[in-house]
Amino acid sequence: MASLHRKILKKLNPKPKKPVKPPEKVGKDYILIVILSLTIIFMVLGWSSFDNTNRALYVALAVSLSATYARRHWSKNETQDTWFDRISFIAMIAAIVLFIMEIYIKFIA
Repeated sequence: MASLHRKILKKLNPKPKKPVKPPEKVGKDYILIVILSLTIIFMVLGWSSFDNTNRALYVALAVSLSATYARRHWSKNETQDTWFDRISFIAMIAAIVLFIMEIYIKFIA
């Protein structure tokens, strides 16, 4: 009797199904690829003439752009999305801080 009662309750009050959202359409990201390529080319060609601050700036910028590209194209679950997003954000903040520091050293100090 109890099992019949449960079956009737399940039919009357079904559990709401989670809506399945379609995967986002990811573009080709040509601009991101071009900027990442230019960053790597400038980093390789100018490595010997850069000081340590500029080297760290270009490495942080390349890491940030690479993590952004990876998050948009290669991540498979939310955990990977979160990690790539954090890495990208931290590397971009580091690049901005290093850029401001380089500007301060060259023009103000």
